[in-house]
Amino acid sequence: MTLILPVANGMLPKPHGGKITGVFVSGQGGESLDQAGAGKDVLICPWIVDEQDLYPVGVIARLVRVWGQNALAADGQKHTLIMAILEGQGHARWHTLVASGPNLISDNIEPIDFKAARREYPAISGAGWAAAGGFTEFRDLTDIPVTIYGTDLETGRKVNIKANLGGLVTQEQAHTIEHGIIRALKTYGLCTARTLLDSIVKETDELKKSVEYSMRFALPEMIGRTATGACGNPMSNMAQFYLAREFVDNVTAGKSLNRSLFEAQRRTMSQLTSELGLTTRQETCGLQGLKKGMYHDDTPLKVETCKKIIRRFPVDPWD
Repeated sequence: MTLILPVANGMLPKPHGGKITGVFVSGQGGESLDQAGAGKDVLICPWIVDEQDLYPVGVIARLVRVWGQNALAADGQKHTLIMAILEGQGHARWHTLVASGPNLISDNIEPIDFKAARREYPAISGAGWAAAGGFTEFRDLTDIPVTIYGTDLETGRKVNIKANLGGLVTQEQAHTIEHGIIRALKTYGLCTARTLLDSIVKETDELKKSVEYSMRFALPEMIGRTATGACGNPMSNMAQFYLAREFVDNVTAGKSLNRSLFEAQRRTMSQLTSELGLTTRQETCGLQGLKKGMYHDDTPLKVETCKKIIRRFPVDPWD
């Protein structure tokens, strides 16, 4: 029987020998680790907050060391924290779960070798590193490099993965895919065809809402902001540039800070809609801003296309 440990922050150890230190609150999984003790294996799986569900694929990790530590909360209450050093042993998935008191356990764990299964089940692993952002370049239709960058959780060093999606998708689709991969890695710790498609839908929906929200409340600084971060695109870049310029001009003219910001926000939105030719109608401004202003394409991709996309990337930054 293997103990299943949900994690909501997406931090998983590098599958083969990578070590990370986790902090677990007593009453929220800490006792389970303390009882298991050093030398035992646990399966760490992402907890999907939006879905309130446990993702079935994670990393088998060996408990190198487990110890308790007291800490004071902001309200003065004392809490017992369980500290654990975890060493990754490989990817795996659970097929069945059983609740045993406060614990989740499984007697049906399947090891997964993503490199060996790349042809039929291509995937990009987010274990051992934290994806932070990315960028898409466009040289011509056959040369569209996409880079996803982040940080090695064990060493703190900058790492990245790259792929050229030229000849496979358009520039706008590549930009959308970039965001989808980042979101999938942060949410599921794994980018597969399914998690990529799911992440693209959620990411483009939030991007459209950011435009709608900005138009409705005259907040240009919100354009392109989603749960996974800020999107670098012409519309967002123009919004930041115009907002800063208008604000400085207003302050220089002797207006108060509040008045300067208020007028700069409205002037910026007026300039954006005029220069980009965007509508202000709430029912269509989000989609138009997504496609015309932010260079994204929300057209659903085929599963086979997603698999081809993922195969062009390495399995992880160390591959």
